[in-house]
Amino acid sequence: EEYKKKHEANVMKINASQHTSNNNEKLSSTFVQLINERCNKISERIQSIYKFKLENFLSKLNL
Repeated sequence: EEYKKKHEANVMKINASQHTSNNNEKLSSTFVQLINERCNKISERIQSIYKFKLENFLSKLNL
């Protein structure tokens, strides 16, 4: 949850900088979209890892 909030704050910073930067400093909208998609994929993988670890831990307790 903490990292999700940090990620959302960083996305907001990127979006804000896109609106305030001059044209030479702006990232293309496609590039920003790719960054967001990549971050979402990383987040999904981290959640999968934690779920796997939790299931593994719980299964060991049931033995």
